[in-house]
Amino acid sequence: MMNWLTWLAKRRFPYEPLITVQISRSQIIENFKEFQKLAPNGNIAPVLKSNAYGHGSIEVARILENESLKKAFIGSGKNQIPFFVVDSYFEAVALRAKHIQTPILIIGYTRPETIKVAKLKHTSFTITNMETLRAIAEKNTYESTETGMIGFRLPIYGGRNLHLIHLKIDTGMRRQGILPEEIDEAIDIIANNSGTIFLEGICSHLSDADNTDESFTDGQIILWNKIVNKFRTKFTHLKYWHLSNTDGHRFKGEIDANVSRLGIGLYGLIDGNSFSPKLNIKPALEMKTIITGIKKLKIGESIGYNNTFTASTEMKVATVPVGYYEGIDRRLSNSGTMLVGAKNIPCEIVGRVSMNISSINVSNVSDAVIGTAVTVISNDPIQPNSIAKIAEKCDSNTYEIAVNIPVELKRVVV
Repeated sequence: MMNWLTWLAKRRFPYEPLITVQISRSQIIENFKEFQKLAPNGNIAPVLKSNAYGHGSIEVARILENESLKKAFIGSGKNQIPFFVVDSYFEAVALRAKHIQTPILIIGYTRPETIKVAKLKHTSFTITNMETLRAIAEKNTYESTETGMIGFRLPIYGGRNLHLIHLKIDTGMRRQGILPEEIDEAIDIIANNSGTIFLEGICSHLSDADNTDESFTDGQIILWNKIVNKFRTKFTHLKYWHLSNTDGHRFKGEIDANVSRLGIGLYGLIDGNSFSPKLNIKPALEMKTIITGIKKLKIGESIGYNNTFTASTEMKVATVPVGYYEGIDRRLSNSGTMLVGAKNIPCEIVGRVSMNISSINVSNVSDAVIGTAVTVISNDPIQPNSIAKIAEKCDSNTYEIAVNIPVELKRVVV
């Protein structure tokens, strides 16, 4: 007998969600191709952590994986996208559960006990400190025939798990990574535990690559290049070495790397004019909703919590079903903008942004009624409600604005 959850999943309901987050397939692909111009041999590892910077990790992974299968990117073969980058084991499980086949690198910290029992196929872990490296080097007894949580088998070497790792080295960020003076010990541990640990790659991170003063980054690159030479001499099988972030692509040719990691640039949330050659990148995300109510305000009437806005003239005010839960920063109260109607007329947010409702002044939109389309976040970077402009207004950055769009909102690839 069919249970109610199965029944519910099979139903088709006659409604559209009030809010949609639209992700442009063509723009994700175009942004990727633009950065390939600056990546070593065109090899880019897309960063899909934090729900692909708010864009939807599953949706973006499918866009890129399908395009890679068509061999539409620069180069050919499986190394067009060598791996996807996520932050946690949980994020990797979520991708595999949706049948994403591309190899995955978990870039964040993972507990040693999780690494030891991990069951995901073609998944590598970043080792960020010596304590973790020592712990996973300890012999374990996990056997070969156990099936993983989503149907993959454990990688086996000599009767034990073989842990695929990328060793992170601190070249100046001072957050994660082993110190340069710990490298010799790390090399010895890895070399002496080849039946347990397989060094697939090494990596580091640039901390100041967006600064016009490049002196600190230059120092990181010099140190990194020496480290790469040491590891490649010791481990001839080393597959990947990567020191990067989006702004790190400005240093093409200076960094000894065979793949680059691309985060915020993939989503078009950075100025392409800061690169040489200049990159034609644009935002890929747009949030849309509708007007859900119309009110007339008289002179002297206020609206919203704490009466922070009082009408100085008669005006028409519309409510829209988005608030700070939906990622509309509360700092946009009485200062933000949304675009209304087919003509995208700018309308200011009036009153406090609430948890699930904002109010906008639609006095200059003569045909505004319940159901009229509203662009909450625009993918046009010059619009006042683009992510970049919102970040400026909120004294924040594009990362924070984008990742605060909740995962529960429906993503639609267009």
